[in-house]
Amino acid sequence: MPIDYNQSGPRSEKRAKRRKTNIILNSLIAIVIILILLVGKNIFFSNPKSEPKQTSGQEIENKEEKSKGNEEKAVDEDPKEQSDKGEQLNNEEETNNSGNIEQESNEPNVEKVIVNPDWKPVGTVQTGHQPSYEMGSVDWEEKEKAAAYAIDAPVENMTTWWLRRGEDPENQSILTVSANGSSDTYEVYIEWVDGEGWKPTEVKKLIENDRK
Repeated sequence: MPIDYNQSGPRSEKRAKRRKTNIILNSLIAIVIILILLVGKNIFFSNPKSEPKQTSGQEIENKEEKSKGNEEKAVDEDPKEQSDKGEQLNNEEETNNSGNIEQESNEPNVEKVIVNPDWKPVGTVQTGHQPSYEMGSVDWEEKEKAAAYAIDAPVENMTTWWLRRGEDPENQSILTVSANGSSDTYEVYIEWVDGEGWKPTEVKKLIENDRK
């Protein structure tokens, strides 16, 4: 039987093309695998695990030492801070409690004069103002309240030795008072503020009680 060369030629060409294609595909696959291996090696082996552990351990120790140092420093500074705060509180208390401006006086029987810009009217239950110098009246009691406020004493623990008119008899009065159990005697000047009551304006600490 004669050989058909026309049929065997195309088949051999197809086989040759398939072989070339397979070789190319296999080569590409091999290249991809090699690249994957190289990348994986760089990821897993470029930064050894032992070094980060040592570094992190050193950082932790350094942080702990720094933290302890800060705590020790804070402990050392606490007494000073507490002392400063204590002094600040004491100063505030002195300002709030006394808040007074004291001046020596050359007046007879006056040891010193005291004023306080923070003094306020003590309030009133009066409608309008009904000035009175009668003991036990509403106006009298409100005057005593203002005097007690000025010398920082409870009104029920204060003795009023004398109450007299000021330069403006309806709106100014002067009381001589002392706190019970105290030898200090004061002359308290007060003035009327409409709708707000009597307000201390000046206190004179007397050398001796001249109203007994």
